[in-house]
Amino acid sequence: MGQTNAWTSEVDWHTGRWQRRSPSPPSRGWQPPPPRGLLPKRPLTFIEALDSGFRLLRFVPTLSIGSSLIVFSLWSLLLAAIGALIAVQFLPFFNDLSGNEDAASGFIALAQLGSVALSLLSLGLAHLLSGIIATGTRASFGARRTTLSMAWKSLSGRRLRLILATLLMSGINLGLLLALTAPTLLFLGADSAILAFVWAALAALLWFVALIWVNLRLAFLGSAIAVEDLSVRAGIRRSWKLTGRGFWRMLGQLALGYFLSNQLVQLIITPIVFIISVLLGVGMTTTTESTTAQAAIAIVSVGLLLALTLISSAVLFAYFACLVTVCFFDQQMRSEGLDLVLIRAEEDR
Repeated sequence: MGQTNAWTSEVDWHTGRWQRRSPSPPSRGWQPPPPRGLLPKRPLTFIEALDSGFRLLRFVPTLSIGSSLIVFSLWSLLLAAIGALIAVQFLPFFNDLSGNEDAASGFIALAQLGSVALSLLSLGLAHLLSGIIATGTRASFGARRTTLSMAWKSLSGRRLRLILATLLMSGINLGLLLALTAPTLLFLGADSAILAFVWAALAALLWFVALIWVNLRLAFLGSAIAVEDLSVRAGIRRSWKLTGRGFWRMLGQLALGYFLSNQLVQLIITPIVFIISVLLGVGMTTTTESTTAQAAIAIVSVGLLLALTLISSAVLFAYFACLVTVCFFDQQMRSEGLDLVLIRAEEDR
């Protein structure tokens, strides 16, 4: 075959000889570019990750806030049942406690510390929420919305593992607290008040550091189970591997995101609480002659305050779970090239 028919021949680069040109592949025609997506298909900067949590919260509110409201409603009912049982069992103790002002003040201080510890122990719920929201986060890269019912159906076969992971993390957090506070009780039993006080302060610091470290290294447990269909043990190994690099960056993102969202929620809730308190005071003042009306006003006010507390906690943890899932995919982009996989998957749709 001569070189004059270059339009119908080509060189075989293995042998160096001319051969007949292979037929051209059929033209696919023009296709629209893949959707831009809610979240960028590239590693995120520090601030972009924080903003992406808010964007995801607004993009799928029924999935993020709806799931958080359901989880925290069940959690609040469980705590209320436990609190009622404790109040009934220790009613004589509380009656004696109310007669001693010093003891009552000390008990109130312990109750406040207990509420702080309880709020930190509730971090275990973030694994369940992040597992539910992770399916919506994965779809948001293609600008596809995921409802709560769609996410729940897609988690078929993984729901029990998510619940077990949540119970495991809550048990680990509670176990750390009990292990570190046990020496305080021993010191108190030995009449060593100074040692008990010193160890209690040190134990609180150690528990806080251990709580942050363990929950950060296992922050992606729920997301790994939901997205990659892993077992609880494999999810622990997966989260431990992903958080091995960029520890301080993820710590800053999650800690700052939790703090900022908490402050934002408090900024919105505080004026509402102030208005309810003012209305409660006015209502109690104007209905001094009717105990029934005062009781009804007090019950309604307490109900509104509890509802606001529930809603604020749900919104706070919904954003935190969204941020965890964003960091989960961002860490895969940084270490495993997930951004290229996402781009190729959207092009093939």
